[in-house]
Amino acid sequence: MNQKLLLIDNNTADIEKINSILSTEFPNINIYSTNNQNDILKETEILSPDIIIFDIDYPEDNIDQNLKLLLDILRIKQLPIIVLSSSTDYNKIFKAGAINLIQKPYSEITLISNLKTATNLIGILESVRIKEAEIEEKNQKIHLQIENELKQHEIISSKNKEIMADIRYASRIQQAILPSIEFINQNMDEYFILHQPKSHVGGDFYWVSCHENKKVIAVGDCTGHGLSGALMHMLGSVYLNEIISSGNFETASDILEQLRDHIMKSLNQTGEVGETQDGLDIALCIIDCENKKLQFAGANNPFYVIRNKELTEIKGDRMPVGIHINFDKPFTNHIVDLESNDQIYLFSDGYADQFGGPRGKKFRYKQFKELLVNNSHEPMNIQKEILNNIHDKWRGSLEQIDDILVFGIKIK
Repeated sequence: MNQKLLLIDNNTADIEKINSILSTEFPNINIYSTNNQNDILKETEILSPDIIIFDIDYPEDNIDQNLKLLLDILRIKQLPIIVLSSSTDYNKIFKAGAINLIQKPYSEITLISNLKTATNLIGILESVRIKEAEIEEKNQKIHLQIENELKQHEIISSKNKEIMADIRYASRIQQAILPSIEFINQNMDEYFILHQPKSHVGGDFYWVSCHENKKVIAVGDCTGHGLSGALMHMLGSVYLNEIISSGNFETASDILEQLRDHIMKSLNQTGEVGETQDGLDIALCIIDCENKKLQFAGANNPFYVIRNKELTEIKGDRMPVGIHINFDKPFTNHIVDLESNDQIYLFSDGYADQFGGPRGKKFRYKQFKELLVNNSHEPMNIQKEILNNIHDKWRGSLEQIDDILVFGIKIK
C-alpha cells in the first residue's frame, strides 16, 4: 500500500515546487496538499496521512499558532511531521513534536534526505508494531498452553526458540547494514576486521565508503550493546551514508559534526535534564592513498599508526557524538602524513576492557599496543588470527563483557 503525505503550505508556488521534487523521487508516495489551515484537523482525520510536511512560516508572525496546530494534529494521530521554517528555535519546534526541522532556504537533497529518513522510520515502526503484535499473539498462545497444563519445559523451549529466531532475524538485518566484504575488497588491498558482538546483535560497527578517490573509514561504539546498540548503529550508518552522499564536507571533523547534529535532532536531544543521553563514540579517517595523506577525527576514540615497529597514538576529542556538555564545540581534524607499509588501527574499547588472565584483570591498552607492535610484521590476516587467539586465551572461561571490534589497514 502506498504511503500518504500531506503537504501543508499557504504558498501555492511552494506547494507546486515541493510536489514536483517529491513526486519524481518518491513515485510510491501519494502526495496531498492544502493551503487552508482552518480545515487541517478535519483533513488529517479524513485523509489519515502517514507523513506531514508543514510550512509553519505562513501566515507571517503566526509560528506559535502553527506549532499549537501541530500538537493538535499529533493528538489525532501519532505520525512523523517534518517542519519547514526560517526559524532557528529548534527547541520549541522539537517540543511541539516535529521529528526534524528543515531550515529555509533548503536544497532538494535536504528535502529528499529528510523524507527518506521519515519513510525509513515509518517502516521501522511498522516492523516493530508487527513484531509486537506477533509476540503478543505468541504470548497469548503460551498462556493458553499453561492453562491447558502443558509441561513447563515445553513452553520455555518453544518461547526461547521464538525469541532466538527474532534475534537471529535482527542480526541478519544488522549484518546487511554493514559494508559488504565484496565492497571492502574492491577498495582496500590489505586489511582485517575482527568483529565479535557480545550477543547476536551489537553496538560496535564498522563503516566504509569512498568519496572523490578517497577512502572514508569509521569504527563506532554505540551506547550499550545488544538491541539498543544495534538501533543506534542503524541511525549512525544511515546518517553517515547521507552525509557522504551529499558531499557537503571537507574534513573528517566536518563529518562528525554533521553526524552529531543528525543524532541529536533524531533523539530530540536539547540538553534538558532527564532526556535520553544516547550517542556513540567513533574514530573516522579519510585516507588519500594517492597523496599519502590521512585525516582523522575522533569522538572519545583514538587511532594508532605503526611505522617500522613504532606506534603513534592520535587521540580523539573527549566528547561523544550526541548530547554532551561540549556538544557545541567542533571536533579536531588531525592531518597525518603516510608512508607505504604504514599500518593504521581503528577499534572500540571492548578488546582492551576484557577481563581475564591469571588474576581476572582487564587486558588494558598498554598490552593491546604491545600486541599490535609485536605482530605488525605479520600479514594482516595473520594479525587478526593472533588477536583472536590471544583474546580467547585471556578471557578463558569468563564472560565476554562488551562488543569487540578492531579494524586494521595496511597502506600500499
